[in-house]
Amino acid sequence: MRVKFHGTRGSVPQPNNTVRYGGHTSCYEVVTDEFQIILDTGTGFQDVTIDPDRITIILYSHFHHDHIQGLPFNFGIFSQSDDIHIASSLAQKSALRTLIQTYFSGGYFPIDVVVILKHLKFANFSSIKKLMASSSVLETFELNHPAGSMGYSIEGDGRKMAYLLDNEYKPDQLEGLLKFVDGANCVLWDGMFTESELEYWAGWGHSSMEEACKFAERANIDRLVITHLSPGRTDDELDALGQSLTSSKVSFAIQARELEF
Repeated sequence: MRVKFHGTRGSVPQPNNTVRYGGHTSCYEVVTDEFQIILDTGTGFQDVTIDPDRITIILYSHFHHDHIQGLPFNFGIFSQSDDIHIASSLAQKSALRTLIQTYFSGGYFPIDVVVILKHLKFANFSSIKKLMASSSVLETFELNHPAGSMGYSIEGDGRKMAYLLDNEYKPDQLEGLLKFVDGANCVLWDGMFTESELEYWAGWGHSSMEEACKFAERANIDRLVITHLSPGRTDDELDALGQSLTSSKVSFAIQARELEF
């Protein structure tokens, strides 16, 4: 299994002072022997190469703009004709199709992407689970975020990763999350804020770096990667914060970096 970080920022893309950690919004690529799974299509999606040798699936955690805005800016989806399966455990296929079509058509976008790109196949999450069942296990977990967000775990090739964006961590999630990520080789964690910042940003649906370290020490996982980084957080600030992380399992996401496990 390989995981590549194409977009590591939250909220808005940030080109200034983010050369080392990256400035694109949320997009992550998980590759198994059979599947290419794209987790959210923020601006980082423009850098994803659609794999002609694997079944490509896009899974949305939710539909805030920083998680969908890059969909039509990956020119690979215009130049190939193989089906690309799109789903979310937050919405059935008809609602998902309507959401994406509304965002990328009419007064919001120059063309109707859904009508033009007929190989974008919207599906229910249950159908994607069945599609992957021959070689992989796909599960979902309800997160704490305004209007909802869903986490995912993917098991394949004898490996496991979990994706937990966007989530405002609460203690009553602990046991469920520990079970959900159990045995994971890699967990992606929403760490947009520090603990002191959460006092001012309560209710925005994001977690802290300190919570990431505490959770990593409790969980049966190999590593936890903090991502959905605050757009105002510079490379130098992240370098300094990295020195204060209290778990050896924890690190910050770096755009364009690939992990293999």
